Amino acid sequence: MHAVVVSAHVPGWPWKQALADLRRMTQPPQLIVTSRLADDSLWAEVLNVGGYDVLAEPFDANEVERVIASARRHFEPPMARVMRAQAAAAS
Repeated sequence: MHAVVVSAHVPGWPWKQALADLRRMTQPPQLIVTSRLADDSLWAEVLNVGGYDVLAEPFDANEVERVIASARRHFEPPMARVMRAQAAAAS
C-alpha cells in the first residue's frame, strides 16, 4: 500500500488519527486528505503535520491520478527509485 486516501470529515475517525495510526507501521504509506472545503489552510495543516497532500471534492480524475502517482513515487525506498531510473535510462 503506497497511499491512503481519507476524508477530512469522517465522524469518529479524524484524518489526524489516521495519520497517527499509519505512523505505527514499519513503512507507513502517504496520507492524502480529501475535503469539499479544501483550501490553503487545510493544505498547510496537512503538510505541517506530515500528511502528503489534499484533494478537493468533487474529484478531478487527472488530479487524483497525479497525486496518487506522486505519493507512490515518494513512498518508494530511495534505492528502488535509483534502480528504476537506471533501468529507464538504459532502455
